[in-house]
Amino acid sequence: MLKHGIVDWTFVNQQGLTVPYEDRGRRAKTYWEILDERGVSTATLSWWITHPPAPLRHGIVVSSAFKRLSEPTTVHPPDLFPALDALRVPFPEGVAAVRQKEQLPEWSEEEATSAMGATRQILRSYPEYLAQDATVDRASDWLWARRPVQVFTTYFRLPDVTSHFATHFLDRALHEEAMAKEAAGTLGPQDVARLDADFARVVLPAYAFMDRIVAKYLERIDGRTLLLVCSDHGFRYFGGRFAHAMRGMEPPDGVVFALGPGVRRGARIQGASLYDVAPTLLWALGQPVAEDMDGSPLRAFDPAYGDAHPLRRIASYEATARLRGEARSDRKLDEEVLQDLRTLGYIGGGEDDDAPGAPPPP
Repeated sequence: MLKHGIVDWTFVNQQGLTVPYEDRGRRAKTYWEILDERGVSTATLSWWITHPPAPLRHGIVVSSAFKRLSEPTTVHPPDLFPALDALRVPFPEGVAAVRQKEQLPEWSEEEATSAMGATRQILRSYPEYLAQDATVDRASDWLWARRPVQVFTTYFRLPDVTSHFATHFLDRALHEEAMAKEAAGTLGPQDVARLDADFARVVLPAYAFMDRIVAKYLERIDGRTLLLVCSDHGFRYFGGRFAHAMRGMEPPDGVVFALGPGVRRGARIQGASLYDVAPTLLWALGQPVAEDMDGSPLRAFDPAYGDAHPLRRIASYEATARLRGEARSDRKLDEEVLQDLRTLGYIGGGEDDDAPGAPPPP
């Protein structure tokens, strides 16, 4: 965090206002910016903190603001905006059709098996999150078909958002038994395994939605293409609920899957880190990995492939300044991002105020 300068969700600006971080606040270069400097074409969609989009020379950025803001300033190059904006799923009127197509249930607070507290706001906002992910999916399909690039990256939120409220739809008896055992210090691995299985039942529709998206890319790629599927973090049971960042808990692992040239089929990737993603992509594209990067290429490849593609090094990619988008002031967008962070409990007034284990009122 100290390297890239994004040390929290928000900061206080020179006017004394609490605002979310934006792309201009990042000090270190992203992998798509590094590749752009080296003449590699990229497309990056909906990645966190990419607004305003950096003016890449060989790349496309559909910024993190595009899914919620219909403005040309959310896309680089801006001439792509009209076509992408026309693909937007209108909210709220377009949600029902997407929900039906993707077979996503209409979770409601009345069906919850434990009191939702502050988490109910996530459930109420769920249709909007669904519209946003469906919009990103449509934009991704359009760009993949019409603007071929060497590196294509797209980001979806629905599995994470669903996981934030899924605790409240667990089997009530199973959940209450687990809470009692946890309080007594007798919660064992078998109890956790049963909880995990029930949590998986609840979130399955969101993961099926994501699986269908991944399946599209599996059908599109050829034998020369490396596909990486990464999550940001996992969820695990702790303190009466499934979470990922509660005080006192060990952060749960995320997942990474790899398919492509040289990847050891069926092998389990051990000890992977988020820091390894950028070095892996650079190495796979025949580009040097910087000595000042904290990660290294994933240990997911056959030794013979590694021998045939030796790792090259460079001291740093930070010797030159990174490109930054135009400075902007959009308090409405800032407030929307802040509300999103509150809804998910990342800043005050959100999920940390919840009491997920309490039974709902009779």
